[in-house]
Amino acid sequence: MIYVTLTGLARHVMKELLTARVRTLEIRSPNNFFALLGVKPGDKIFLSESSTLDIVPGTSGLITSIRALEIITHRTIQSNEEYYEEREAQAARAQLQLFALGRVRKIVSFEPGLPFTVEVDEVRYCDAR
Repeated sequence: MIYVTLTGLARHVMKELLTARVRTLEIRSPNNFFALLGVKPGDKIFLSESSTLDIVPGTSGLITSIRALEIITHRTIQSNEEYYEEREAQAARAQLQLFALGRVRKIVSFEPGLPFTVEVDEVRYCDAR
C-alpha cells in the first residue's frame, strides 16, 4: 500500500503510540506539515523515526489512521517602546490511532513540493524475516 509519510518523529512518541494506541501530535516541521495538508480523517499514513534521507527499503515504522486533523496558528507578539514584532506559525494537530507495524518496500515520491510517499508492507508478528 502507498502511504504519505511523516519522518523524523521522536522515539518516545512512537513508543507512546505503540502502548496507548491513540496519540495526538502537533506537527511543526515544514515537510511533515505540508504532507498532512493532503490527507483527511480516515486516511492512513506511515510514521518513521528516520529522517527523510535515511529511509530506504526495509525501514520499519508504524501505519496509523488519522482520527482528527486540525490546522492551527500560533501568534507571538514582542514589543517595547522602539519596535513591535508579530510572528505567526502554523502547525497541524493530528490525532492518530495505531493500525499496524510496517516496513518500507520502496520509495514512491521524493519530489520537492510533494508529500513524501512510500510503499509499505504491513508486518505481522508471524512474518519471520
